[in-house]
Amino acid sequence: MTEVTTSSPPGTRWGLKTKVILSMLLVGVIPLVVGLGMAFWQGSQEIREVSGESFKALATEAARKLDLLLAEEIAHTARIANDPTIIRALEQRRDAQSNPKNPTTALADFERRWTARDAAAIKSLTDNPLSTLLHEYFTGVHSAPGQLLPHVVRSSTRMLFLTDAQGTLVGTMTDHPAFRHQKAPWWQGAFNKAVGKLYVEDVRFDDQVNAYVFSISLPVMDSLRYEVVGVLHRVIDAKEFFSPATHVTRFGKTGHVMLIDTHGIVVSCPILPTGVPLSDPKLIPLVTPQHPGWVQASSDGHGGQSTSVIGFAPLPETSRATNGSSADGSWHTFVWQSSDELFAPIHHLFTWVTVFGIVAVVLLASLGYVAAGRIVTPVRQLQQAAQSIGRGELRTPIQIHTGDELEDLADEFNRMNQQLKAAFTGLTDQVKLKTKEVQVLQQSTDQILDAVPTPILLIDAHETVRYINQAARESFKIQGPMSGTSLFTILPLDPVAQKNLQAEFRTTGGTPLVTSDIARETSPRDPLAPSTDHDSAHHRAELHVGSRIYHYQWFRLPTKPGEEDRIGLVLRDTTDESQLHDQLVQAEKTGSLGVLTAGIGHELNNPLFGIIGLGEAIQEEQDLEQIKSCAQDIVAHGRRMATIVRDFTGVTNREAFDTQVPVYLEQILDQVLATAQTTVEMKNIVFHKTYAGQTPVLVFPDQLRQALVNLVTNAAQAMKGTGTLTLTTAVSDHTATATIADSGPGISKQHLSKVFDPFFTTKGQGEGSGLGLTVARRIIRKFGGDLRIESIEGQGTTCVVSLPISSLLSQEGGPWTTSASRSEPQPSHSS
Repeated sequence: MTEVTTSSPPGTRWGLKTKVILSMLLVGVIPLVVGLGMAFWQGSQEIREVSGESFKALATEAARKLDLLLAEEIAHTARIANDPTIIRALEQRRDAQSNPKNPTTALADFERRWTARDAAAIKSLTDNPLSTLLHEYFTGVHSAPGQLLPHVVRSSTRMLFLTDAQGTLVGTMTDHPAFRHQKAPWWQGAFNKAVGKLYVEDVRFDDQVNAYVFSISLPVMDSLRYEVVGVLHRVIDAKEFFSPATHVTRFGKTGHVMLIDTHGIVVSCPILPTGVPLSDPKLIPLVTPQHPGWVQASSDGHGGQSTSVIGFAPLPETSRATNGSSADGSWHTFVWQSSDELFAPIHHLFTWVTVFGIVAVVLLASLGYVAAGRIVTPVRQLQQAAQSIGRGELRTPIQIHTGDELEDLADEFNRMNQQLKAAFTGLTDQVKLKTKEVQVLQQSTDQILDAVPTPILLIDAHETVRYINQAARESFKIQGPMSGTSLFTILPLDPVAQKNLQAEFRTTGGTPLVTSDIARETSPRDPLAPSTDHDSAHHRAELHVGSRIYHYQWFRLPTKPGEEDRIGLVLRDTTDESQLHDQLVQAEKTGSLGVLTAGIGHELNNPLFGIIGLGEAIQEEQDLEQIKSCAQDIVAHGRRMATIVRDFTGVTNREAFDTQVPVYLEQILDQVLATAQTTVEMKNIVFHKTYAGQTPVLVFPDQLRQALVNLVTNAAQAMKGTGTLTLTTAVSDHTATATIADSGPGISKQHLSKVFDPFFTTKGQGEGSGLGLTVARRIIRKFGGDLRIESIEGQGTTCVVSLPISSLLSQEGGPWTTSASRSEPQPSHSS
């Protein structure tokens, strides 16, 4: 008994205890991780949504307050624009400009003085009744009781001036404004083609006041509220105006509210300076829609690239007046808090989730370790007991008391140990007996191999002979032991044969089985068919050792595990067989010559009989025309005999040089019938012709006529000169079929399968050689067609010839039928 143990390489095998612990960890950790992950994700989403909704509400409230603040400032500015004194002054200026004496020169001169900062010009516009009225409104003199202008409004106003209907400066609080404003966007927006409209300009940097400002422009309508007589323009510092309203809204350490326009330009922000754009252009379209909301973005707009939650809301009333209600003019509140501060609860949640997960994993590992110990310890006891049983050393029963399947398994081990002891009691004697049987079997095998009369050699992979039987010793004159002798020392071969045998030996060593060509059978072939080199020179597995010839065969031997493969070589002395084979080949050559001679005689007999018959007819014929016709037939028969001789001898190898020509199958049949009537008695035979028209085929005409003459002649001879001969042609699937049917006695079943065998005939002695059908089929197959014989004993024989249709001739005419009882067929008789 052989014990086979398998073990894994060190470091790649996991014990059962490790697997149990890992299994418990996987079973516990995977649901734990999935559950905690989903809880963390759900909590994060809820925190984001709550923060987003809070930011949205805060942005909406801030937008409402800023909208009210700006609307209140617009209302204060509108009271100035509606003052009757200002309206009358601008109407008088309008009327005065309608009939000017020399207004262009005076205005141009005054503009130069204003630009040059002429004191008189500056005083005339900053200290006139309109500018004084503007000062009064600015200081709150004309405000209602208890509604004084806030200090923030007064300090944030950088310019307040008035223009007439031509855009010319007529009154101002400071000397900063330009003199003409007709082309300014804010003036054109407020003038609005003399119709008038509130115009709030976006934040821009004003070089004259050196600050980021926005402006409020109001049209001054005439007393009838019909047309604009002037424009009141107020320039406000954006930061000073909005900061009291935006900077006070703070939450947490970083949360604040800011005001931006639709281009992302900061109007007011506690962190960013006024006039700078948001750091991320992709964020602008997300926070500037025309409805309040919140968004989770990949940046915060303040230069950070962390994920942020941003609330936003538009200023609806202000946006309608911004830039004259253009499509891209609107202001929006922007509520933001630092990501670190905003997501601090999420980070805390993640920390606690991680700590809880680690604690759970530790607990699972501890429980797994305890459970694995309870399971693995009995299993190890069983493993040690199994090893002891395998060595036959188990003397103490296995003691496991777990109260489960492991205890039952220990009892089964104890029972198996007792049974093995009982079974192995007589094992030594049985081994000795089997050893003797193997030795006897080996001796018997050696005696059998020595009794075999064929030389047998056993060779290892190094071409060394390990065994040689008695027949081989006698054949190769070997004396003494052959241990370590090379194969080619025993077989003295020439270098070429030795090289070939070595190549076969190496190939045989890598394949399970090699069969030689010793028992190869030669398939029968047509003796009239041309032979090829492949047919005449079969490869033979043979060796020439001295004067003897041996056929050989390789075979592989099964070996024990771990031993080298062995290959056997069987040699059979075929010297006498080879000599007999050479004699048979010589006899076959002699027989083939007889076949050729008989074939020539058979094919020449028919035209020769025709020539003799025509010669006898000429001797008695007096009609010169009939004599010429018979002479032409004699010449045709002579040419046919020359063609037959040339085909059988192969002197000119006609088929290699001639080219097949297209002919009509029906014309060939008529010519064949005429030729056959000169050699066979057909006076009492009735002919029926059913042709498909003119069917073109590509053949050698003489050879096809020769084949068909054989068929018609056989049919006439079968009917013994009396009966019906039917010729039919048909076309189907690019194939032309010619059928020659007779009403003779037919062919029996036992003879029908042999009609194409050379020299087979049912005719009497001297009536036929048995080669007619053989030659006909060989010729028809040469053209790519086939010949088939169908016969029923007592009902006649039908020969079916199939030929491929030629595309070199066009088919003309239609079906036509002929019938005649004369010996000379006509092409167009009706039956």
